[in-house]
Amino acid sequence: MTIRKILLNNTPFHCSEIDRGLQFGDGHFTTIRVVQGVPLYVERHLSRLSEANTRLFINHPDFDSLHERILNACNGIKNGVCKVIVTRGYGGRGYGFSDNTEANEYIQVSDAPAKLNSVSLGVAELNLARQPKLAGLKTLNRLEQVLLTQERSVSAYDDLLVCDSEGNVVEAIQGNVFWYKQGQWYTPELSFSGVQGIMRQLIIDEGMLTPLHIGHYSLKELADVEQIILSNSVRGAVTVTQFNGKVLDKSKLPAVLEQLIL
Repeated sequence: MTIRKILLNNTPFHCSEIDRGLQFGDGHFTTIRVVQGVPLYVERHLSRLSEANTRLFINHPDFDSLHERILNACNGIKNGVCKVIVTRGYGGRGYGFSDNTEANEYIQVSDAPAKLNSVSLGVAELNLARQPKLAGLKTLNRLEQVLLTQERSVSAYDDLLVCDSEGNVVEAIQGNVFWYKQGQWYTPELSFSGVQGIMRQLIIDEGMLTPLHIGHYSLKELADVEQIILSNSVRGAVTVTQFNGKVLDKSKLPAVLEQLIL
C-alpha cells in the first residue's frame, strides 16, 4: 500500500508512514525513576519491556543494547524520570502487520514530580475493561486512564480506586493498591485487567508486606479497611490518609516500605 498524502494540522507532513503507536496505540512503555544518574530497578523494567515485546509479538531488534541507551540517557540526571516507549513501528494503514516490521523505540527523560507523602483516595465511577490477553501489560492504550484522570480532576480526591467491569478492585489511576485489615494485607489479582507494577512486584517478591493475600476482591472488602498503600515506580510507596471520605487512623507508612519512598 502506498500512502499518497499525510496532513498534520492541515499542513503537509513529510513522512511516508505514521507510527503504529500513534495510529492504534500499538506498543507499550515503562517509566523509570532516576536518582543521581541511576535508573532505579532498571533490570525489572527491562524484564517488563521484554515480556511485553513477546506477548505483543513486537520485533525489537536492538533490545539487547537498550540497557546501555537507558544508562546514557540518564547520565547526569540528578532527580528525574526516564520513560521508554516501544511501538511496533511503521506498518501502513490497516491493523495487520508483518513479522519483519521493526519496532520504534523512544526514550524520554524529564524532571521528577514533587515528592508526595500521602494522598486522599476516592472511588471511580468508570470501570476498567477485562481483557486477559493484555492484563498486566503497560500498553499505550491508556484512554481509560485519561478519562479516569478527568474524573479525578473534578472530584475532591488526589486519586481514585478503580474496579473492573465485574466490580472487582483493580488499582488506583496511577498505581497499584495494597490494603490492611484485621492483621492481613491484601492486593488484587491482575489476571483480567490492570498493570503489573514494578513496585508492586518488588513488594511481593521481597515479602515486604506479610501475610499478603492476592485475589479478586469486591469494593465491599474495603468497607472496614484500616490502611491503604499505593505504589508505583515514580513515587515508590505512598500512604492513604483518607478513603472515600473516611479518615484512616492507621496511615503511617510501614517501616519496611520506607526504603521505597522517592
